[in-house]
Amino acid sequence: MKIFCAIFLTFLSLKTFSQTRNVVIGSYEQDSIEKAEYDNKNFHSELKNFTSAQPAEAFLDKKGFQLSPLTQIAAGYQSEGEDNVVYDAFLGLSGGYNYKKMLSISANVIGGYSSPLNHRALLADSLGWFPQLGDFKKNDNNYFVKYFEFYINYRPADYLLFSFGKGKKQIGEGIRSALLSAQNSGMYYFDLRVDVRNFCYVFSINGGKNLDTKLKTNKTKWTVYHLFSWNAAKWLSFGGFEAVNLVRRDSLNNSRFVDLHYINPLIFTRPVEYSLGSPDNELMGVFGKLKFFKQTFYAQAVIDEFKIKEVKAGTGWWANKYALQAGVKGFVLNNFSYVLEANYIRPYMYSHDDANNSHSMFNQPYANPYGANLKEFLAQLKYFSKLFSVSLTLDYVEQGKDFDKYSYGGNVLRSYNTRRSEYDNFVGQGSNVKFMNLSVDLKYQPQFLKGLCLFSQAGSFDGNAFCMLGVKTSNIFFDNTL
Repeated sequence: MKIFCAIFLTFLSLKTFSQTRNVVIGSYEQDSIEKAEYDNKNFHSELKNFTSAQPAEAFLDKKGFQLSPLTQIAAGYQSEGEDNVVYDAFLGLSGGYNYKKMLSISANVIGGYSSPLNHRALLADSLGWFPQLGDFKKNDNNYFVKYFEFYINYRPADYLLFSFGKGKKQIGEGIRSALLSAQNSGMYYFDLRVDVRNFCYVFSINGGKNLDTKLKTNKTKWTVYHLFSWNAAKWLSFGGFEAVNLVRRDSLNNSRFVDLHYINPLIFTRPVEYSLGSPDNELMGVFGKLKFFKQTFYAQAVIDEFKIKEVKAGTGWWANKYALQAGVKGFVLNNFSYVLEANYIRPYMYSHDDANNSHSMFNQPYANPYGANLKEFLAQLKYFSKLFSVSLTLDYVEQGKDFDKYSYGGNVLRSYNTRRSEYDNFVGQGSNVKFMNLSVDLKYQPQFLKGLCLFSQAGSFDGNAFCMLGVKTSNIFFDNTL
C-alpha cells in the first residue's frame, strides 16, 4: 500500500498548469497566457477565475505585500437618455500578498459616483444592482456605487488548488458562456480544483443574493456545480458541467445554508435533486474545442429541461429548454486576436417557478447577460501591445421581449408559470426586437503615468451613440457595454 501511494503521488506531482493568481478579464495578460500555453495539454483555458481590476503601480511593495490605487475618472456624451452628459468618478485600493507559488491573497475595493449610459441606468433601476458591480444609491441620475471583491488561492501541491473569495468566473472559451459568464456581478464562492496531468476537476459552492418573487425581497441564494475538463490531445478538449440552483428555508421562512445532500464533490446532483422531490433547478451541459494552426473552434450545449418525445414532435413545447454556443477564435500575426461567436437560447431557459431558483445571481443571469429567448452574433478584433491596445466589438441580438401579462421566456427572473402557451413556443416570440451594439475601445499606457492608462470608448448601444474619454487603472470595473 505504501508503494502504491508513493507511485500515485508521484503521478499527481507531474507538471500541471492552473493559475494560482487571478488575471484581469479581457486583458493583454490573459491573451498572452492563452497564446503561450496553446500547445500545453495541461492548460485548461476554458476554466477562468478573474479579478476585476488592473491596479496602478504599487505605492507600497514589501516582502510579498503590495498596495496599489484604483481609479477611473471619465466624462462623455450620449445621444439618448435623461442626461446627455455621462461621467464616472471612482477611487479605490487594491491590496495583495503572495507567498512563493503556494498562496495568493488579494482584494479590491472601490466606490464613487456615476451618471451612466442610458441602458446601464435602466438595468440598475430594474435589477436593484448596478450592472457588473453591486449596491448603489440614486439621486436624480447620479448613482453612488460601491464594489468589493477578494480572492484567496492556496495550492498545497501542484495538483490541488483551494480558492475562496468573491469575484467573477467564466466557463468556456467565448465572450459569452451558456454556463457561467463573467459579465455579471461577482459572487461568493469556494472552489476545490484537482489537476491530474491533462485532466481537471472542479467542485464549487457559490452564494449571494437574488430576488425572491414570493417574498418580494432579496434572499440568500446558493448554486453548487461540478465539472471536468479533459485535454485528450493537443488539438482536442472536452468536458461536462452540472449545476443545481437551490433555496432552502426553515419554518420561519429564513434562508439556510446549502442543503447538505449536495455537499459531496463525488456525486451527480441530478439524482439527489430528484430524490428530494425535484424542488431545485438543475442544469447539465457539455463543452469542447478543436485547435488547428493557432485557431480554436469551441462549442457549448446546456440543457435545462426537455423530453425527446416533444423534441421529435417539433411542436415547440415550452419545457424544451436548451442553449447552444459555437465560435472560433485565434491569433493573427503577433499581436492581433479575433473572436467570432453565435449563441442560441430557447425561451424559458434558465428560469424556474421563482426568480430565486433561476440560473442567476444578484438579479442578473449567470450565462448570457440578455437572458434567454434570443439569437446573438458577436465579432471582436483586438490588438495588444505593452503600451497601446485597441478593441473593436460588434454584437447583434434578436430577442423576444415580454409585452403583456405573460412571460414569453426572455426574462429569466420571471416565473415560467406565467407562460403564454404550452406549445408553439419559438425563439424570438413575444415582442420581437433586433438591435446592434458597436464598441471601439482605445487604451494608451505611457510609462510616465505609472500604471494608469488613457482611454477612449465610442460606439452605439441599441441606437444610443456614445463617446467617453478618461484615465483609469481598471480594465473591467466600468465596462460600459454588455
